[in-house]
Amino acid sequence: MNKIKSFFKNNKGLAHGTLAVVITAIVIAAVVLFNVGFTALSKASLWYFDMTKEQVFTLSDETKEILSGVTSDVNIYFTREEDDLMKGSGGTGEYMKYIYRTAKELEKEFSNVRVECVDIVKHPAFFDYYYNTAATNILTTSVIVESGGEFRLMSSDAFFVWSEDRSYIWAYNGEAKFAAAILQVTSSDLPTICFTEGHGEKSPDESAALKNLCESAGFNVATVDLTKEELSDDVRIVIINDPVYDFSGLEVGERGSEIDRLSDFLDDYGCVMVFTSPENAKNLSNLSEMLLEWGVELNPGKTVVDSSNSRSGSAGQVFYADYETEDTLGASLYNAISDLSSKPNPIIADAMPLNITFDTDYTSAGVYQASTVLYSQDNSKILENGETSDGGRLPLMSITRRENIKDNDYIYSYMLVCGSSGFASDEYLNENRINKDILVNTIRLTGREKIVADIDLKVLDDTSLNITVSQANTWTVVFAAAIPVVIGVVGIIVCRRRRRK
Repeated sequence: MNKIKSFFKNNKGLAHGTLAVVITAIVIAAVVLFNVGFTALSKASLWYFDMTKEQVFTLSDETKEILSGVTSDVNIYFTREEDDLMKGSGGTGEYMKYIYRTAKELEKEFSNVRVECVDIVKHPAFFDYYYNTAATNILTTSVIVESGGEFRLMSSDAFFVWSEDRSYIWAYNGEAKFAAAILQVTSSDLPTICFTEGHGEKSPDESAALKNLCESAGFNVATVDLTKEELSDDVRIVIINDPVYDFSGLEVGERGSEIDRLSDFLDDYGCVMVFTSPENAKNLSNLSEMLLEWGVELNPGKTVVDSSNSRSGSAGQVFYADYETEDTLGASLYNAISDLSSKPNPIIADAMPLNITFDTDYTSAGVYQASTVLYSQDNSKILENGETSDGGRLPLMSITRRENIKDNDYIYSYMLVCGSSGFASDEYLNENRINKDILVNTIRLTGREKIVADIDLKVLDDTSLNITVSQANTWTVVFAAAIPVVIGVVGIIVCRRRRRK
């Protein structure tokens, strides 16, 4: 030991060198530990500068104000792990970090909001509760907002605004979508589904299964006489259930008719669901004219029969319908079911064929997209005036979406038309789960939107940083020059002190 001390005493240069190496190693280790710790804290606490022009990653004052009155606990679930969300790949998957960062900003701003990432591939059972029906599809790009058992399942697509041809994303609307979902799941006031009355149609009490289905989906159920009443702001869906008599139109004056009130309702996130029959449709000229605007033509007096796929004893008038095979809005109401190798089929009774007059129509009122939901099968016939003729694959149910822009947000209105009043009858809703699933999915798709108009879109076209050349030079000096200067100054001070000793 004395020899070692003597060695270092007689070799001061070596001693100082060794000390320098030790100090250097300690400094490097400290820097590494600092970086690791700082990175972890910055990720957890969202320590970053948002220098994007539109402040994409920063909550707006409007969002903070809109959600300031929400006191219920809110959970936001992502279906992938955090690292995967921040990396992203393919389609909107590349933009999942936008959605995740907005969610984390909400968590940071509001103590009652909690964000959790659960990998659906590793932990599928965690999401069992969030499958509304057999047709629900939860993906690795899905987002769930939940409070007190009420939840909204959203696709990543819903957080972005696409170009007209859907070739690219041009704006981010995440704040508005999160705000709307949070308001919906925490609201004590349920939205309403109204059944029309005054035209011989079936009332909610006469359609108990349909009424129960609406209530189970989280809606109040009411009735409305459109000859006397306007639709209130809390109404999301209007159901017209097999009317015998027509709705008033131009014959009662330029404005104020029932058709006008339905049209006004559809101008603002509204949805109308029409169930009619071959015989009663003969009396619905005004309603039929309105449906033509939505790309759907009725065929009164014509009944689809299908002996090959009928239920026993029905003479072909009660039969199993077929699905839409293309990737359309109509198919989205049951896509998980129709992909099954052995899929159950919905039941249609006393059905009238529909004509879909367009796929897409560009008008001053908005862009209409019409698609078939259910078809008859290839062997079906048309029965008219006691005689049959070839039918084939005929549309029996359709859905049309109209897209418009209001207050910088895309507004979607919907029209569902079914040529069979029996499809939503107590008998077939109670007996056939698929009929019920299709209607539940339609109600959830069309009836839960709530307008949050004060939150602006954030355009993503310009991805450059919103800083001037002068500001960029300043940041360059800070990161490239200031830190080395500090280290140099410290080194000079240390050297001077050593010389004085």
